[in-house]
Amino acid sequence: MDVNSSPFQTPVMGLVTCRNYEELGYRRVFHGVYDQARVDCDTIWDTRRATWLRKVKAVMVLYADRQPILYGPTALQVMSVALPESVEDWQNVHILFTQSGDRPNRQGVIAHSTNRPVQMWRIIHGLPVMHPVDHWLQISAASMDAMVEIGDGFLRRKNPLLSIEEMKERLSQLSGRPHSSLAAKAMCLVRPNTDSLYETRTRLMLVRAGLPTPEVNYAVRCSVQDRTYHVDMGYATVKVAVEYDGLVHIQDRQQMSIDANRRRILQDEGWLIITVTVTQLRNPTAIVHSVESALIVRGWRPTS
Repeated sequence: MDVNSSPFQTPVMGLVTCRNYEELGYRRVFHGVYDQARVDCDTIWDTRRATWLRKVKAVMVLYADRQPILYGPTALQVMSVALPESVEDWQNVHILFTQSGDRPNRQGVIAHSTNRPVQMWRIIHGLPVMHPVDHWLQISAASMDAMVEIGDGFLRRKNPLLSIEEMKERLSQLSGRPHSSLAAKAMCLVRPNTDSLYETRTRLMLVRAGLPTPEVNYAVRCSVQDRTYHVDMGYATVKVAVEYDGLVHIQDRQQMSIDANRRRILQDEGWLIITVTVTQLRNPTAIVHSVESALIVRGWRPTS
């Protein structure tokens, strides 16, 4: 970031200090960094994200002389990739240094370093990030399922960051890097066109239980309505669908009506639909039993 064009002020710049920032109309964004911007959003989540982004930008200004780049969970959250709870981090800012020097010893900043050349991919929200796959490999604490959930997040149905071909190409270029073998295994389970992390979690739950892998965002042509609907996960040969309903489906009356009408039409076409919510995901055994029973009723038989 260009410090001279930044809205932030630091004591080093000589304009604002810890003693006078309030009387000058500033607020402290981060220890040693101040600004005059207000965070005004419609939802608590948007407010949290906007406040966090100000913090990230403040840290980048603070260490601008060392030309840091974002790292791991911070970079992916800036890209709006939904991370599993086990790896997301809204408390700290992870940054990567390629220049030699002491690591920052500051609460809320986690510094990483590398001797390898760093290739910037894009500027997002004014912040430099590497290729998403590079940051994918930086999530050192991720399990296999978490890696798949993140990988699916790159390939969302709406506004995907990458194509699956671009993911595979970059992963091939990073072969031999730490965690690249885990990512390569995760790629076998990654699927494009999902709408949420919880859809991925539902799919993996079914696969881990030994059920077939459903087709993601499967298109169903409805002859009566002469239109195509999509189901979150579909077993086309037996016409069984599994759908994840998030809060947007439950809290929006109009969306609930749309969903009910759509499911009625799909049922008229012979589809058996099983709905999953976040609460039900806490009892995976019951969901797996329902899906397995539906598949068996429709003629599927498990292989021995």
